[in-house]
Amino acid sequence: MTPKNHATLVHHPDTGFISVDGEEACAFLQSIITANVETLRVGSCCPCALLTAQGRILIDIMVYRPKQSHFILRSDAARCDDLFTRLRRYRLRRPIELSLEPNFQLYLLIQNHNSSSKINSDMLDGITTIMSCIDPRSNALGIHVIVHDSQMPATNGDIIAWHKSRIAAGIPEGSIDLIPERALMLEAGLDQLGAVDFEKGCYVGQEVTARMHYRGLVKRRLVPLVVEGEPPIIDSGIVWNEKIIGNSKSTAPFNTTGNPKDISAICLALLKITDINSILESTNGGLKVGGKAATLAVPEWMTPLPHPTKN
Repeated sequence: MTPKNHATLVHHPDTGFISVDGEEACAFLQSIITANVETLRVGSCCPCALLTAQGRILIDIMVYRPKQSHFILRSDAARCDDLFTRLRRYRLRRPIELSLEPNFQLYLLIQNHNSSSKINSDMLDGITTIMSCIDPRSNALGIHVIVHDSQMPATNGDIIAWHKSRIAAGIPEGSIDLIPERALMLEAGLDQLGAVDFEKGCYVGQEVTARMHYRGLVKRRLVPLVVEGEPPIIDSGIVWNEKIIGNSKSTAPFNTTGNPKDISAICLALLKITDINSILESTNGGLKVGGKAATLAVPEWMTPLPHPTKN
């Protein structure tokens, strides 16, 4: 199958899926994850997370709602079993069914020349889907298409290009960007991406997360940086004014000229807001990642960043 309307179809290999089914599935998830699943429309998805009691991210999740009482949770493959174990622990005696879905696969359909927010049926022609929905985090991330592995379609794109778009948009995903039991929702900007609802009531880690939000206690932000040359190794030192101010996270190469020699990379990094503002206000350059020259590439949705005097 070849996607129509100048679309690119790529397979996302690093995924694990869990089904949550039953009349109390919505109430169950509402009580433990950060997003408001009660307001999630059937046929839609949203990012969220399972937190520790101290408000640290355990596992970042994308939650899909194919039916009123049926939800599908997606995490990175390595954390899926852990997520399943924790969900079973929280279930207690609730009449819901939890099941791992090892045969589910995720494809990403990107409209290259069409910014429409609607899913055109001919774009999915030939694919038998479990569910499809637009990624609410960014138009650049396209349409999520969940299929059974017996229905895996042909692809015409590369997941690396999708990750480049994700990183450029400042969107974290997985344990490299969101270190388990260390990362905070607001430092990663997940509140602005719709992954947490401050009005829905209690969930695990709610008190700490709400306090950070209402008191303005965020001191760091996860931001993209463009780096000259090949992608830096994960955890490469980020240097500003001859001082290490952070380490690189997920990264991807890109090339805008078509010349193989003109390779650059983009990566995410968790930096102090005071350092981010100092770099943005400076005209001297000097920012480096893994010894290579770099520049901040803060996406529009992150601005304005808080000023140091407000922290």
